[in-house]
Amino acid sequence: MLTVVLTVGTILSGVGPAAELAKAETAASQSKKLSRLTVKEKTVRLKKDGTQQLTVLAQYADKTTEDVTQKAEWSTSDSGIVTVEAGLLRATGSGKADVKARFGGKFITISTEVDVVAKLVVDQKKLVLNAGAAKQIVATASFTDKSTAAVTANAEWTSADPEIATVANGLVTAVGSGKTKIKVVYGGKNVTIPVEVDVVSKLESDQKKLYARPGSSQAVKLTAVVNGKEKADVTAKAKWISDNGQVATVESGVVTVIGPGKAKITASYGGKTITIPVEAAIVSRLELSATRIQLTANESQQLQVFAIYSDKTKADVTAEAEWTSTDKNVASVAQGKVAAGTAGRATITASYGGKRVMIQAAVK
Repeated sequence: MLTVVLTVGTILSGVGPAAELAKAETAASQSKKLSRLTVKEKTVRLKKDGTQQLTVLAQYADKTTEDVTQKAEWSTSDSGIVTVEAGLLRATGSGKADVKARFGGKFITISTEVDVVAKLVVDQKKLVLNAGAAKQIVATASFTDKSTAAVTANAEWTSADPEIATVANGLVTAVGSGKTKIKVVYGGKNVTIPVEVDVVSKLESDQKKLYARPGSSQAVKLTAVVNGKEKADVTAKAKWISDNGQVATVESGVVTVIGPGKAKITASYGGKTITIPVEAAIVSRLELSATRIQLTANESQQLQVFAIYSDKTKADVTAEAEWTSTDKNVASVAQGKVAAGTAGRATITASYGGKRVMIQAAVK
């Protein structure tokens, strides 16, 4: 009889048996004391555009559990990195964000990482280049999900000194000489690569000292020991300076001695310098082509005078020397040519470079 009454009451209320059962189950679950929420994945690592479904379980005081993934309220700390709907994560950007699930006054936080770089590495630890040369650097990112990817084209590349080396998409081009650094940045990580371009360890000259007479020129070859082992002719590239232009001048390694004295020629290249002493050879003495002259009236004789320099060289300076006669009526002289006049004796003198030499001319 009681069963009939209940059935009739249920029919009269307009509520079906299934609805009543669900209502009863809900009431029962609500009557349980929620201890905590649990999720299998405390940290989720995704690639961009990747997805992953989370499952949240409610644990009650009576030791029972319930899947509340669909019932929970979901939120994300940064939808630009990851979105969430009913526990379904979708990676939208790159970086880190927290996802929260709330149910029954409790919440649980799941850390998400999208394309987060754990390490950035390059295939070149140091570059040693000659000016004009180029070298490609490849950058590889290791992500927190243990995957790797080449990121050379997507990374940010900079040079500390573009006058020494430039960089574009990892391609390093040597421009000038010196040292600089190339920096690559990706995903919050960075790597620095030292670069040396035509770094000169020392300069060498084929002339340790120049000893030449005024008016003469001599070429000096300058060699740079580059990058520790290679040798290069840098004569034309070097900067040349003379500390005494009245003694010697220099242009592109060609030294021209101007006058007597000493000077220093300095060559600079790649941060290194070398100094070459220059000394103008002085006239030690003069020599004549004859030791005596005997002439008759209206006769002439050509003399030559030679300068013997301190570097042991000898030069004909007949045309440059100053010629004089103690008696032009007896013997006159011009550029070494002695012409006889009246009978008698005269002293012919040749002067050059601070020295002089004399010869007696006898005219009959």
